[in-house]
Order: sequence, then structure tokens, then C-alpha cells
Amino acid sequence: MARTYDVVALRVPIAYDTYGDHDRNGMIFTLAEHEHELTAIREGWPDPFPDPREHPEAVPAPHPLVRPLVLRARVGERVVVRFRNELPQRAGIHPQGVGYDIATADGGVVGRNRDSSAAPHGGRRRYVWDCAHEGVFFFGDLADLRGGEDGSQAHGLFGALVVEPAGATWTDPVTGDPLADGLYADVHVPDEPSFREYAVFMHDETDNHNPSPMPFAVYECDRPRPHTHAVAAGGERLAPSLFGSHDDGGHNEHADPGEAHSMMLLSYRTEPMGWRALAYERLLAEGKLDPVRDAVVGEEQHHSSWLFGDPSTPILRAYAGDRTRIRLVHGGVLETHVFHLHVHQWRAVPGTDTSPITDSISIGPQQAFTIETIGEFGTVAAGSAQRATGDAIFHCHLYPHFHAGMWGMWRIFDKLQDGSGRYPDGTPIAALQPLPGPEDELPERPTPEKPGFPTFIAGTFPQKSPRPPRTPLMPEGMGREPTELERTAFCDDPQPGEAFAKIVPPEIDPPPVRRYHLVVMQGLLTYFQSDGGHDGDGSTWYDHRGTFFVLQDELDDAGGIEAFQAQLADGTRQVEPIAIRVNRGEVLELTLTNALPPGCHEGTVFDPVIPFQPECGLHVHLVKFDPLVSDGASVGWNYLSGTTTADQGPAAHAAYNSWIYRWYCDQEFGTVFFHDHLLANERQRHGLFGATIAEPADARWIDPHDHAVEVRNGTQAVVQLPDGSAFREQVLGIADFVPLFRHGHGRPERPVDPPPFPGHPEDHGGLGVNYRCEPMHERPGPPDEWFASDVHGDPGTPILRGYPGEKLRLRLYQGSHEEQHSVTVAGMRWRTWPDDPASPLRDQQTIGISEAFTLPIDDTHTPGDHLWSLPVSRDTWLGCWGLIRLHDTPEPDLPALPAAWSGAGPAGGRTRRFHVRVRAREIHYSDRRSDPFGLVYEVAGQPPGEPLVLRCRVGEWVEVTLSNKLDAPPPATPFDPRLPADDDPASREISDHVSLHPGGVLRHDVRDSDSSRVGRNPDSTVKPGGSVTYRWYADTPGVVLLYDRADIRTHRHRGLVGALVVEPRGVTPRDPATGRPRWVGEQALLHQQDRPPVRELVLIVQDGLRLYHHGDPTQPVRDLEDSIEDRGQKAINLRSAHLRPDRPSLADGDPPTPLLKCDPGDRIRLHLVVAGDFPRNHSFHVHGQTWPMQDHLTAPRVGAIGALSVGSVRILDDVAPGPGDYTYRTGAFRWALSEGVWGLIRVRGG
Repeated sequence: MARTYDVVALRVPIAYDTYGDHDRNGMIFTLAEHEHELTAIREGWPDPFPDPREHPEAVPAPHPLVRPLVLRARVGERVVVRFRNELPQRAGIHPQGVGYDIATADGGVVGRNRDSSAAPHGGRRRYVWDCAHEGVFFFGDLADLRGGEDGSQAHGLFGALVVEPAGATWTDPVTGDPLADGLYADVHVPDEPSFREYAVFMHDETDNHNPSPMPFAVYECDRPRPHTHAVAAGGERLAPSLFGSHDDGGHNEHADPGEAHSMMLLSYRTEPMGWRALAYERLLAEGKLDPVRDAVVGEEQHHSSWLFGDPSTPILRAYAGDRTRIRLVHGGVLETHVFHLHVHQWRAVPGTDTSPITDSISIGPQQAFTIETIGEFGTVAAGSAQRATGDAIFHCHLYPHFHAGMWGMWRIFDKLQDGSGRYPDGTPIAALQPLPGPEDELPERPTPEKPGFPTFIAGTFPQKSPRPPRTPLMPEGMGREPTELERTAFCDDPQPGEAFAKIVPPEIDPPPVRRYHLVVMQGLLTYFQSDGGHDGDGSTWYDHRGTFFVLQDELDDAGGIEAFQAQLADGTRQVEPIAIRVNRGEVLELTLTNALPPGCHEGTVFDPVIPFQPECGLHVHLVKFDPLVSDGASVGWNYLSGTTTADQGPAAHAAYNSWIYRWYCDQEFGTVFFHDHLLANERQRHGLFGATIAEPADARWIDPHDHAVEVRNGTQAVVQLPDGSAFREQVLGIADFVPLFRHGHGRPERPVDPPPFPGHPEDHGGLGVNYRCEPMHERPGPPDEWFASDVHGDPGTPILRGYPGEKLRLRLYQGSHEEQHSVTVAGMRWRTWPDDPASPLRDQQTIGISEAFTLPIDDTHTPGDHLWSLPVSRDTWLGCWGLIRLHDTPEPDLPALPAAWSGAGPAGGRTRRFHVRVRAREIHYSDRRSDPFGLVYEVAGQPPGEPLVLRCRVGEWVEVTLSNKLDAPPPATPFDPRLPADDDPASREISDHVSLHPGGVLRHDVRDSDSSRVGRNPDSTVKPGGSVTYRWYADTPGVVLLYDRADIRTHRHRGLVGALVVEPRGVTPRDPATGRPRWVGEQALLHQQDRPPVRELVLIVQDGLRLYHHGDPTQPVRDLEDSIEDRGQKAINLRSAHLRPDRPSLADGDPPTPLLKCDPGDRIRLHLVVAGDFPRNHSFHVHGQTWPMQDHLTAPRVGAIGALSVGSVRILDDVAPGPGDYTYRTGAFRWALSEGVWGLIRVRGG
């Protein structure tokens, strides 16, 4: 059966919000039935566009039909798209996740294929898609591959296909009528419960043609505090935004006010903080606000509907308990975003109970996947298991993106909405059809006594969000008394922090309650200190205004807050991000007391002036809570659930200086992240975050150095389980954008990598792990000695100590602020999913802000110092690394855990030997670009121009002899991509030692086979003229990144990268051309008895390169972006198929990147390895192919993978489709595609 859609590509202005932000050159896919109405929008668009400051009433509002196109079909159906292009340029629809004829339906031109896009001004194409896999799949324009503001994808020309279960139908959630297209649908499946479906698109780098630049507040410290004197209307000055356009990849920090500036959007909508600050100023000027009660700095009310009304961004709607699916799609061209949804949780892979539970997930360009939130009794439901009502915000957790407007809400009602109700601001509440179900499960109608959310909340519009009422068991004086409507809306047996939703299922006996009293305060945080301290000749990196949580017990032990701060200042006390613990099945009751200093905070080069101290909250991830009183935020029509200082006035300070939050830990989550949500853009950079570690039921956590002492707060612990087993635990909290200053080496205080102006959203500041860093700049000398303890001493960053054979748990989370990071551990490995023994082993984890992971290291590892690090060159350079030290003899201060280690490595197995040489030679990345300073690995039999790729079988020892054939230290060049904090490429000392470091998935002894010099380990790098032999044991199939660790700043981007493929037992790799056995090379034809052959290609993705035009060392290739994330060039396997950024085209039948040739039906295996140098994550897509979300699964399938960073590896298996050229490529059009991250799979026979 075929389902037919008539789709048109139109140029339509897109209004992003009600403040005048818009793209006058918007491009969208739409159904032909909407063409007339959309054309009318274009023809009626005001020209000139009104200034939103002067004539806000004339600004066009977002139109509901201007939305990303979402098509739906059933699994097993054929979709026919009759496409017409009304744009003034060629356009096509390139699909993911479906079967199609590459010659007629690719949506563009690739390699030697015919162009399957449509001509401008009415050109037509017919696309046929076969829907074999359920899920959500991105589609976009392949005729325009430009990554800048001129590209069609940046203007909105993308959409998604949702493949529903067999037999499904879908209806309009408001009317109940059948639905042709739309972001939201109610989906009905025979013999299964219906569910609500929401398509949410994240996209970035879009044009904005608002004639008025976005304002931002500029404060001064001569204003009185709000509770002591009425703030004059317009008391803060709103200055124009300084964020300019990215014309041809550049950045203009001081843009013309009329110039376009890029936006961060959700489904073509945004709600930036800057414009809401202007709206607040207007409300004050009009006398609609109480200048004392309603005084705000800005961010603490950015998401308040009580003050501003609802945002322009998506508001998803449901009744508590409704079954739901979120179809998340990345339509952008550059950033990897982190999607976070309050209150709710989901499995990382839907329908897979062994996958981890999460509530934050990274998503890269052109990725799409389904989120099924967990409800009560294991259902997929709105309101989570506690059936909470209220507004649950979802947003990109990268704080500059959140600030810029990338947020929306999920509104969960407790009463029927038939279209007759109104919100507190008088806006009508649209009807919401109940999902079909038993009568007793349908939502109740509102009554005057129980009007439902948000009507029962005691507030009036407009006002600052009201504070929550007290519950009966709260301490005397905490909170205000509830109104009668609020008291009637209380849940049964309300508790402190649990007023409107029961967080523990009623069928469970009351669980134990564990209590902590947290205090939020400021003090000096010292991230690095060498000999000499703050006042000597050494060097110190520090944050003057460190902001953090501590336990009240710790303050009492120190003698109070002032004594605690003094101890921090004189170095007699150090703090780490708070790490408290709870057992599965327990309730946490946390009291937060606000001890932040009131009054105005002077600005710094990092921070703008803060006129007074706004509220501070405690927002938590993963666990169950009542969002109306324990969210630690101020969202939509919810309460403001935060604590106050004296700046909120005597009454508010007395009632809300402390507040109680109540969380239920219903799962063994591992790392549970929490932080302030009311001034997060400011405070989190300064360290205001922490973690609760959700341990197994009935666990006991004790001091690693004294097992008789229990731990209440600490990043290290020994966790004892009821069965007598135990593991060592290390919590690592990662931070970037840290506003660090430093002094020493005879120089005055100076900032570390300051921004262009205070509050600027681009990369700046330092990095840290657990409020510590060990910068390489402070460990001078040859780079091969940087990690050596015998030269520089042990690092000040975390060192986890233990013994071989003991179980380890690394609890990772990222507490701030904007970047993605990679984490690796040398010589160690863990299962991708802790609860799934079949999940792949790995030694790398990509992480973004708010994400949290447990790395269960259960294998026996050798004694020695194992380096944990953030291997992106900038992250390591700025000091994000430390050690796991496994002792081989008992240490008096470290009691051992029950463990068994024989001291012997793996027994038996064949040894496969390779002799690898390192040489300096020019690397030709294309016929126009090369690196004259290149460094290469060479091995006998390696095809010319290829990177080092070795192969072995499972069960074999790999013995590699590495010889250093460098004649002299590699030369420095002023054009190498620069790192922050006094990195001068022209004067770099570049190591003449080399190494070949293996990924931790290979078992090896870090003392002699890690090819590094780390901690107290012997030096296993190779000096000039020398050779060293390493032995690695391969016991699991897969691919391993190989790279140089003798100079982490330079060698990798000069070319010292490679891979080792561990083939299954019985496999023989053969030369695809000759058929002879060959154990090296990027391509192989894999033969195994009684199985069809597999065509294998290893793809090593590189970034941060410095290439030169025609090898001329005085003519470097210009960077397309100045951001540190995007400096340098990109490549695959030492080759680059770079394109013209202004006219990129894949119509090249012979790009320099690897070409995989095969026949229809051939089995294909791609080994994807990321050997990059810089922070920007990669995403990856192959035309016409899909893969499981995880390598060891069969479903669900996706059309693109993302969150790929240094050390990431993936195995992508598929079957070659029909004849034609299929491109493998990045999903990031800005600028990875133009920089050459693409190549071809040629299926012969056409």
C-alpha cells in the first residue's frame, strides 16, 4: 500500500517569537494544501519590518502553519512524495531511515549519480520511500550543502518522517479529527494503548533579521537593594546585543544593529532571555508590577509565565498518566546539543530494559530518535511515575543556548480541558482530547473547589512567580500558609517538599528517609597551586567567587561560614563538588539554606554586574519529586521553589531562606546531578553543582582509608554491598567556562582566556574536574614528560588508589557549562551499559553538560598508574587529567577490598607481530592541500597514503615494535591551531619522542606497553633512533584507536593516528584487489568459513589539522571559524575531500577520501574511529543505510549517529543496496562537510 504526500518547498518568512526575531528568507517544506495560506504570509510580510521596541503591536507573531514538516506512515508502507520546488534554487528531499532508489530519490547529486533534486521555480520530482523500520528519521535538502546562513538547512528546509506501528492511525489532539501532518498527534494502534506524540526539532546557526538587536541588561552597583527602596522604572540599562553574524565563517563581535545574528531554535521558535528582560522593563514602566515584590535580575524569571505569559516556543500538552513518545530531531548544521526534560526519565534506548535510565541526551546534526518517558508501573507516561502535574521545562542544557531561547515546556494537566478554560493571563486554554481508555482513567472535569492546574495556584498576572505554600510538617516559619484552593489540591499526607504529587507509589511501604542539610555559599576555590602558594613564587589558578554547596555539619566543624571561608583562603581547607549518597528505595529530604552574600556583585572580565542576589534553588535530575515545590526552578505557571537572601526582603527572607526538597530514589541511578536553576548561567560556571550517588539497596559507604568511618560527603568512597562484596568509587565532576584567574611566575593577576566582554557566550575561561586542574603550561619541559610524576610530582587532580582485581566505579557528570567532552582511561575498559553484559566494551565516553554516566570497571587490570583524561587537546592542556593508581603491594593507609588477582596476564594465544616506524614526511591530504610538517606511522604492506591500520584476531597477542626514525625534533610553526592560556604555536617545544598508545579495550600492562610516560610508570615512549616493543592482548572483537601520547598538543594533528581492528576468531582479512591475506590497510575483504565475505573499511576522522596550500609552509589554509572548537581543518584517513564553502557539491566521482567498492547484497562493515584534536563533536550518516542505536542490538534503528569525540568508535554493519554511489558523511554542514568529512561507497552494477 502506498501513502502519497504532495510536498512543496516554499520561501516563507519565519517569525521565531513575538519580539521581531525572524528569518525573512525562511525556507520550509509543507504540504501543498497549506501553500495558499503560507504564500499569503510571505506576500503580507511587512517591509520595512517594524522596530519591536517602537511598534511591538505591528510585529508579526509566529504562525502555526510555519513549522517543520512532519510526515507519518506505518511500518511496512510505501510513501510516495510528489515534490514541487517553488524556491529560486534547486532543492530536493534527502531521507534517512527508509529504502529508496539512489538514482531517483537521493534528493541531490552524489558521486556519479544523476541529480535527483528539483529545478527551481516549479520543478518536480517523485520520491518513493519504503518504510521498513519504526521510528523517527530526519530529512533535509541535499541540493544545497552550504553551512552558512545562505544554506537552505539553516533557513529551515528540513523535516522528519515518523514511521508508526503497523495499523496505526493519528488524530489532532485538539479536535480529534484525522491529521495530515503536524508536530503533535495522538496515535492509535489496534489492541494497544493510544499515545501522544510530539515532534521536537533542535536547530542552530539560523539567520535573524530583526531590525533591533537583542538587548541585554547592564547594571551598576550604585542602585539600592530592591526591598529597601522602590526600583525606578527602567532601573537597569538595556544595551544592544553585541552578537554579530557569521558571514563566511567569521564572527563580528561588534555588529551593526541591523545585521543578522544567528539563533538557537526549537521547531522554528525561540524565547530569548534578552527580550524578556525588555518586557520586564516595560511592565515596570507601565506600573503593572510591584517594584519590591517583583524585583528580578532576569534569569530567575526567564521561564515564568506568571510574569511574561507563555513563550513562543513549543508547549507540549498532556494529562497526567497519558502515554507519550517524543520524537527528537536535530535540524541544525553545527552544534551538538544536550536535550534535558525536567521531571521525566527514559531509557537510553527505548524498549530496552538493560539500557541506562537518563533525562539528558546529546544529539548531533541530522540525528533523530525516540524518547519514551517512564510512567507508573513501567508505562510510558506524562508526569513520570508520580503522575505529577505542572509545567516541566525541556531545554538545551548548554547554558548559552538555554539563555538564547532554546527551551519549551511540557504542560501536564490534572483536569479536563474542553476549550472553555483560561490561563491566569486570560489566554484561552485550547481543548485537549482525552486519549481513549476506561471511564475511570479519563481526566475529571474541573470544579470551583478543584479547578486544577494552574488555577489553584495563588498568584495574579502579571507578577513574579509566587512562592510555594508550606505543608503541615515543615519547620515553624518556613513558607507561607496555603490558600484554601491550594490546600484542597494537596495530595494525601503531604510532606515537606511533597505537596501536590506523591513521589512514592502508594502500594510501597513507606521507605526510609535520609536527610541532609545543604548550605549554598561563596568562597575562594583554588584549582591549581604549585610550590609557593598564593603569596610565594609559585603559580596559582583560582576563582575569586567560587560558589558551591557544603553540608551544614562541615560548616559547624569549621566554626561557621566565615571560618570556613578563611580556611579556603589560606589553603588549610579545600572543597570538591558536593557528593552525597542514597540507597535505592530511600527518600532524600534535603534542606537548602541560602548563605550567598546579599547586595550588588561587582563585575569582572568574566561576569557582568549582578545588582542583587536572586533566589537559589536545588534542581535535581533522574529521581522522583513534586515539580511544583521541589523543582528548584521557576517554570511556566509553577511556583518559584527557591531560597532567598536578605535582598528579597525581611518577610521572604524569614520564610524562604531555607526550603525543603524531597526526592525519591526508585532506581540505582548511579550519578544523579543537581544544581541551581535560578541563576545557572552565572553560578554554575563558578561551581554551583553537585551529585547524589544512588547506590544499590542497603549499601554502606565508608572512608577508603578507614573502613570504620562512614562517609556523608565525598567524591571517593568504598561501597560495601549486603552480599559482602565492595567496590571503590570515584566521582568526577567536569566543568568548563570556569572564570579562573592566575598569578605567579613574577606576573600580576590575570584572567585565563577571558571573553571579549563580560557574559559573552563564546568559549572562555578554564576547565576543571572536581574544582581542580593540572595545566600543562605549569609543567614545563618536553611534552613527553608532562604526565611524569618523577619530573613534576603527582597531579593535584583526583587520584583514585586501589589494588589489581578490585572493582571500580567511576561516576561521571558534567556540571558546567557549554562544551562536549571526551573521557578515557588508559589500560581500562568497561561495559557501555552497566546492567547489560552483552553491551560492547569501551574505554571512552562522550559527555555533555548535565549528562551523567557510571563506568563499571570490573575487569582485572595490571598494577601501575592508569591515566584518566579528557583527551581533547585543549582539555588536557588546561589540566583535565589524573590517575588511577593500582598498587602491587599493600599500603598502610589503604585497606584492600575482597579481590583476587594472580599477577599473571592472559595465558596462551598466538602472537602477531608488526614493526611500525615513525617518520617525518609531507602528507598530501588532497591535490591542493598538504601538511609539510607531517608525521606518519609506517608498516610493511601498508598501501601508500593510508594511515596505520593493523589487524589481528580475537585471542591473539599483538606485539608491536615501534621505531623512531625522526632525524630531529619536529619544527614549530606559528600557524598550528592555538590552544588557550599562553600557548604560542611558534615557540612550542615539540617532543622528539614518539609513541603508539592503544585503547584500553586491549588488555596490556600500563607499566611497559602503554606507550606513554605517566605517573610513576617507566617511560615507554621511544626516543630518536630507538625502538620499544609493546604487547597487547585482544580478547574482544572491535576497533581500537591508536595514537601518539608523547606530545598530546602537536603529534596527533600532525598525523600520528591509526587503528587496530580485532577480527572475530576464524576471520582472515584479504586484500580486496588480490585476494591475498593482508593484516594491514584501511580496507579488507573478510573471509570466514561457511559465511559470506564482509567488505570492511576503517574510517579515522580527524580534526584540528593545519593544512597548507600546495605544501607552502607560509600559506596556511584559513580557518572557517575562529572558535576554538572549529580551528584547523578536518579529514578522513589523512585525506580531505574539501569543498568550496560557498558552492559545496558532492558531485565528485573520485574524491580523495577512501572509496569502498562493492556489489548489491554485499555485507559491509564500517569501523568508525574518531582521532580528533578539538572539542567539536561529530555526527555521521551513510546514505541509504540504517543501524541499531547500539552495536549489540538489532532495533530500534537510526539513520545517523552522533556525540562522537576523541576516542569514540562504532561498528556499522549493513548490506549494500542497489547500484549507485552512496556517500558516507558528517551531518554537520557547518563546516565539517566543506572541510572534507565525506567519501563514497560505490555499489557496482548500474
